[in-house]
Amino acid sequence: MIERTDRLALVVLDAVAAIDSYEQIFDCRVVDDRPDDDAGARRVTLQWGQDQLELYQPTGPGHAASFLERGGRGLFAGGFSLADPGALAGRLESEGLRVHDQGEERYVIYPDDLDGTGVILSKRVERDRVGLSDKIWQITYAVPSLEKAVPRYSRLFRVEDDFTNIYQSDEFGYDAAITWFDARDGGLLDSLEYLEPTREDVAVSRFLHRNGQGIYMASIETNDTAEIRRRITSTGPGWDDRGFGGFIHPRRLHGLLVALVSYEEWNSRRPLPTEEPE
Repeated sequence: MIERTDRLALVVLDAVAAIDSYEQIFDCRVVDDRPDDDAGARRVTLQWGQDQLELYQPTGPGHAASFLERGGRGLFAGGFSLADPGALAGRLESEGLRVHDQGEERYVIYPDDLDGTGVILSKRVERDRVGLSDKIWQITYAVPSLEKAVPRYSRLFRVEDDFTNIYQSDEFGYDAAITWFDARDGGLLDSLEYLEPTREDVAVSRFLHRNGQGIYMASIETNDTAEIRRRITSTGPGWDDRGFGGFIHPRRLHGLLVALVSYEEWNSRRPLPTEEPE
């Protein structure tokens, strides 16, 4: 039922400093700034390519502050858009999850209520590109068990019939799965990835030991990787070059680990469902 990956939410210590970082690196633009009583935070929304990034700075007790207290500075929630977010929100409530209706067809589940993985559901909207990113294409969960996590989230998000491919990474030390919302050549890359570490000495294993199950990272599409890389490397550390593009370390993005790829590169690399024999 979910159709697009359309936003990320970070808990930050200093929203002004985070805004400055994202403006300098990506040319993001502030489009909203309001108190969020449900989260107990100031919530600043940046236009980030065609999608949005929400920064939560705690203003008192609440979900944002408790996330920080557990050492969870960084990815607070992943956002998905769809034609009827209210229908999915109702189904999630029927599964026993606590859903906050924030009006304007926006629904939030906080990390405390869904295995450390906050969720924001909103109405699908097409936005003009702002800055150097095109869009968020993948949200990645760190999980202790693929066998349990993939069917659970697939059922909750009503994507059981979407194509999921399983793979392994010896380099990064994990088994993984990706559920693609539009699994066809030339289709959207929007997807949900799961990583289960297979070694103790790798970053995703350290994340799980430190934070428990949660949102580990995200990936964006852009054809401006060279300029983003220049902005990172000319002002300090935090860039990791890769053949497909690169990673920006969380220290540069206030807790967000992000991978950069081009649509053309990743569309040509992703697996597609095998055609059924006639």
